[in-house]
Amino acid sequence: MTGREVFLTIDAGGTFIKSAVLSTDGVVLDGSAVSSKAFSDGTKEEILKSFQKTILQSLKFSGIPGVNLGGIGVAFPGPFDYQQGIPLMGHKFSNIYGVDMRMFFGEISGISPDIPIRFIHDAQAVLLGELWKGNAQGFPDAAAITLGTGLGFAFSKNGIVQSTPTGGPLVSIFKLPYKDGILEDYVARRGLLKIYSEICNDSVEGIDVSDLGKWANDGEENSINTFHEVGRILAESLHNILLERGIQCLLLGGQISRSFDHLEETLKQGLEGVKSLRKISVVSSIDNASLLGALRAVQNSNFK
Repeated sequence: MTGREVFLTIDAGGTFIKSAVLSTDGVVLDGSAVSSKAFSDGTKEEILKSFQKTILQSLKFSGIPGVNLGGIGVAFPGPFDYQQGIPLMGHKFSNIYGVDMRMFFGEISGISPDIPIRFIHDAQAVLLGELWKGNAQGFPDAAAITLGTGLGFAFSKNGIVQSTPTGGPLVSIFKLPYKDGILEDYVARRGLLKIYSEICNDSVEGIDVSDLGKWANDGEENSINTFHEVGRILAESLHNILLERGIQCLLLGGQISRSFDHLEETLKQGLEGVKSLRKISVVSSIDNASLLGALRAVQNSNFK
């Protein structure tokens, strides 16, 4: 085959499924970025239809003359068997539990059966993207947290993102015990809304995290205090994990990290004892870090 090689990248979030066609050096082809509602709590048919719709829209931009599709990289939340391409989630995307996603993608029109497809945890994808072209450059021992509908974590050692035999993150934090539940209950979407409700002593019906971010930007005290508390909880829970692994750089991604300015102070205060830590920041691109990482995964770079 001759021509310019490109890669289809997909980020399966709990709220939206995003896809884009990227060049080998990580440049998004103009017009190829697509986002669709994920229906992660929907039926099997709704979820798969959303994937298919998103992929087909992006694939239009890899079928132009002189362009060859070199592979597909998919960032997916866990639990998931990343080697086999099989979701194992009991919460979001529960209705595609056990579905062979590699086979499903391979059956979509326009995808050749010999196209390599690589799956990667969404937090690992974020970290890979940031090690390559983002805020983790120059920090071989780095970590990334993804905050959204769920909570993800990944870390690298000597520039290599660390994985389990099934391809998931070597250290998982979403189920870490915290108070009367798990950490995800307190710092992901439902956690922020619960904290805000407790601070306000009021219902959060009809309110989303994006609203809290807007209100915090406008100086609303209860919203600001909510993010302060999330930063404090994260620092308390991550302190020893980062210390033991000599993490030099900690990055936050995911939709909640758009409000990083409001949780930065308490997060940094709580991690002052991690002497190896030289940088705490939001990712360089909340929208594209996971797509860049998915590209690196299918290129088999800095990932094991």
